[in-house]
Amino acid sequence: MDEVKDEINIDTRVTGERTVIDVTGTRDVAVVVRSASGERIYLPPESFDEPVSDSPYSSPYQGGSGIDGEESPYGGGSGSTRGVTETADGFRITHPETATEFDVYRGDE
Repeated sequence: MDEVKDEINIDTRVTGERTVIDVTGTRDVAVVVRSASGERIYLPPESFDEPVSDSPYSSPYQGGSGIDGEESPYGGGSGSTRGVTETADGFRITHPETATEFDVYRGDE
């Protein structure tokens, strides 16, 4: 049986102060977050030209954000655009408010 390679995983944490959305399995999605101040569209960082690596050398310590979007000692802020940070297997969105709704739009292949 063929392995499913187009699976996308979304992990969302919503608090009273912010929303953190982790996207894994692809970098070819846009996320629209709605909150009290309106709507915001998040795209992967521009440096995401290559597909997610299946390399055994990928590290979960790449990227600049730790738990709930806090700064992490593992990796710098490079690869980050406004509210979006690269991770080893996708990207993390840190929205500065409690989300009331969000949608994920996948690119055509």
